[in-house]
Amino acid sequence: IDTIASLGDNLRSYLEGHAYQKEEIDLLELLKERIAIFEKLYPNIAFSLDGATLLVEVNHDAMVRIIDNILSNAAKYNKIDGFVKIDIDANQKTLRIEDSGKGIKNPKMVFERFYKEQERGMGIGLHIVKKFCDALKITIELESEISKGSVFTLHLNTIAKG
Repeated sequence: IDTIASLGDNLRSYLEGHAYQKEEIDLLELLKERIAIFEKLYPNIAFSLDGATLLVEVNHDAMVRIIDNILSNAAKYNKIDGFVKIDIDANQKTLRIEDSGKGIKNPKMVFERFYKEQERGMGIGLHIVKKFCDALKITIELESEISKGSVFTLHLNTIAKG
């Protein structure tokens, strides 16, 4: 219930055009924190994090929502004893999240509101991710193959420091 309420609050803030308060965040440290939570929720999924520190100037809550939504889907729709690999490329200023999950039949549709390929969920999580990415000027790309998994790549050039 708290998660749904939080999603609603975040979406409402976005739709009402509230300006995001930006702060400098160490993406590597933020990912370590978020992964620790998901490792407890999904003990059968092997999470790995590779990369160096990348400082970004972004709204903390929006970035957490983007990361949590992608990690949640990567774990929830994964296979038993699957993996989620997270990689920060500080030179390219990208965040890459790869999973060994079911894959997505229609990758171009997943960012549409209420689109879902599974029985579970409401079909708004990735729509919200896309809205936040657009608002923060983060380009998001998705590659997916059925039975092989998915790869989300976030291009952070516009928010990366240095």
